[in-house]
Amino acid sequence: MSAKHAMLGVLLDRPAYPYQLADQLQQRMGPAWKVNSGQVYQTIKALVQDGLIERVQSVPSDREDRHVFAITDEGVVEFQRWFEKTASGVRLSRRPLLVQITFAGQQRLGDAMAKVDAYELECAKQLKQIAGMLEALPADGALIRADRLLLRLSLSADISQVEGELRWARHAREMLSWLSTREAVWPSDRERLDVAAQRRDRGSARRELFERMAADESGDDGAKSSARRSKSDKDG
Repeated sequence: MSAKHAMLGVLLDRPAYPYQLADQLQQRMGPAWKVNSGQVYQTIKALVQDGLIERVQSVPSDREDRHVFAITDEGVVEFQRWFEKTASGVRLSRRPLLVQITFAGQQRLGDAMAKVDAYELECAKQLKQIAGMLEALPADGALIRADRLLLRLSLSADISQVEGELRWARHAREMLSWLSTREAVWPSDRERLDVAAQRRDRGSARRELFERMAADESGDDGAKSSARRSKSDKDG
């Protein structure tokens, strides 16, 4: 999901400055929704162009961070349209690390294992950080704070995801360690050798072609020289 509808959701409550939009996203949705100023202003610009939000208060300045933005009637309709859409199905993760592991080959197996170790440490660090945020949330009293309850839901989802990544990283490290002690067929290495051989064959074919062309040119030059000598003899 893009930040577009998330920002519309924030503006459903009240108008906000750009920096408030960024803060509210992270405060209400958790660290996964941390966005930089460039992303905020780019999204705001697109929402304004689409007529979904508008400036409602500003001071004479070219700086976007001094303008207050509010959702328009069209923005409310767009958020409702998006909200009523059927939720998308489960999306499987495309881990860049898994791509690196898969195509590392036998020669880079050690480097791949080091990347997995670093990823495992990063998962553990992030898990500790998010768990700390969850524990730091104040307990509700007699009056339940809906925003805090929903933030707990968001943080618990992040924890579940990172725990899953941590388990996967440990499994990947165990599998690569086991693979490093076994003799195995590496299709990627074999294919690379085949490609290299094909390149050598193509290079040889090109050299042979150039040699024939050079030989033909030499033969033509020799024939032309003989013809010139013969003509010279006749003239003489």
